[in-house]
Amino acid sequence: MNRLVKNGLFAGAMALGMSLSTIASAQDVTIRWALHPGAEADAVINYFAPKYEEETGIKVIGEILPPNQLRDQMSIEAIGGTGRWDLGYHSPGWFGTFADHVVDLTPFIAQYGFDVDAYPELVVNSHMKSDARPGEIIALPTTPAAPMLIVRSDWFAHPDEQAAFQAAYGRALETPATWAELREVAEFFTRNAGEMLAGETLDQPVYGWADALGAGAGITRSFIVVLYSTGVSGWDENFTPDIDNPIVIEAAEYFVDLAQTAAPREAQNWGFLEGLEMFRDGRLATATMWPQGVGTVEAEGGHAAGNTGYSPLPLWEGNIAGYTQGTPFLGGGGVFVFDTPNSEEAFKFLQWMLQDNEIEWGRQSEQFSRAGHFNSDELRNLRPYYPAFLPAYEQVLESVFIRQGIPEYGSVMWNGTTDFITDIFSGDLTAQQAQTRWVAGMTDAFRRAGYIE
Repeated sequence: MNRLVKNGLFAGAMALGMSLSTIASAQDVTIRWALHPGAEADAVINYFAPKYEEETGIKVIGEILPPNQLRDQMSIEAIGGTGRWDLGYHSPGWFGTFADHVVDLTPFIAQYGFDVDAYPELVVNSHMKSDARPGEIIALPTTPAAPMLIVRSDWFAHPDEQAAFQAAYGRALETPATWAELREVAEFFTRNAGEMLAGETLDQPVYGWADALGAGAGITRSFIVVLYSTGVSGWDENFTPDIDNPIVIEAAEYFVDLAQTAAPREAQNWGFLEGLEMFRDGRLATATMWPQGVGTVEAEGGHAAGNTGYSPLPLWEGNIAGYTQGTPFLGGGGVFVFDTPNSEEAFKFLQWMLQDNEIEWGRQSEQFSRAGHFNSDELRNLRPYYPAFLPAYEQVLESVFIRQGIPEYGSVMWNGTTDFITDIFSGDLTAQQAQTRWVAGMTDAFRRAGYIE
């Protein structure tokens, strides 16, 4: 055998050995991800994880946890240092709990060329950065979300309704631009069975507006988007509460009146998206909708399919922050990388899924976080309602409130809002009494944490 052949065989054997070694090494890596339930989790488990294993040999296991247990379970494992999960669900309001247990992604971003600028600036500030870890990138967005207003556009355009509204309110019937206008529209469209609507006799009542009003997270999520639209932030840079502003009482009294007079009684059992079936079925004229619910609203065969108008939440006139449209908190989530031996491999998987397969992620998950999702003709034409929905959702993301990344956020702001609006809604406390208690509780919490003396 000549030297060239011998060397070629040797080189081939070496390459084969290195290839087999690489595959064996890859097969030894398993990335585990604690997931929030939803379409995005299904996309990870059913599409991206199998495809990544096929391409790389690295296994990705997604574990969908109950949403009401997700934070606590992740906290226990992270604080205990068990290494159970390499990836976890990142909610900006939770991050203070996990600040000591996740890796700074900045070195990986530089090494692998991950494009941070592909995300809207407010999404970057909310879901990728935190005051708890200044100067770092602490997570990647997957499902950032903020609510919008939806309306039955065919009812708004009906000539009978246009004429009746003009006669009653002295203005044209249009998608509400302010919360005051929403109150008038909701009053106008709230009707009993047997009354006429858009030229037809109703066989069931129709309600002017709805959002989730269930105890706890339901009513909190619904009211806090109104609260933030007033321009309050909870506290300032010196940890002085601003929730003592009279505008907070105005917002609470408005919300309670709207909910008790224009929303269905069933809404008091809704926690998040449940009420959108009523919109789909022709029972609601307007509603607050988080983007995860658009598929329900536009379900084929429903009354609202093709008849839904989308817009940002209305402006709170006289808000103290100078907002020009409704400005709710930016919710939804992302994914952070726990400090485990698999952290670099976990990041590489995320880059492959979110950046290298950017459009496929949008198609499979129906979640929209990167600028490319809003500019993609493929995604815009994926569903018949996306050409109307996506531009409005992009506008929503241009004005959102970013929650503070302190560990106490959940107790002082989220739970504080729960207690505040629940007691006013039930009549157990006046708005003034509830506000005084909330300010005192927030101040005490900041004092205990050492933020103030």
